Amino acid sequence: MSRGSTSRPSRHRTPGLQATWVADQVQARGITSLALTVSPYHLARVYLTVLKTFTRRDMRLPIIPLPVAVSPDTPVPETGATAYDLVPGEARRILAYMEEGWVATAAELQEYLRWLWSRHNALLVGPDPAR
Repeated sequence: MSRGSTSRPSRHRTPGLQATWVADQVQARGITSLALTVSPYHLARVYLTVLKTFTRRDMRLPIIPLPVAVSPDTPVPETGATAYDLVPGEARRILAYMEEGWVATAAELQEYLRWLWSRHNALLVGPDPAR
């Protein structure tokens, strides 16, 4: 997460619990941008869950997706399934959690991305080489 890393919470069945922990850490430490480092098949759900939590708290900061470099053919240690096997379940969970209010909606994501690109373009594309 940052220097002086704090251990993350254990896995829980309550969607949003880990995102709440992330938001707590961001607020407590004064973090001004966040890279979400997570397995590629989890990335969409994690991003949308953290965004929803931040939106509920009226927190606005750059959230940069940073997928872990792992082949989608590699079995996940906990289940032995590959990312290809797990993606359909992730898609179902995103839709179910959206209905329950745990993940950002398409409209919330669109609003956030417009804000992100309008305020933090250089963070997303790098410095202007002409300068």
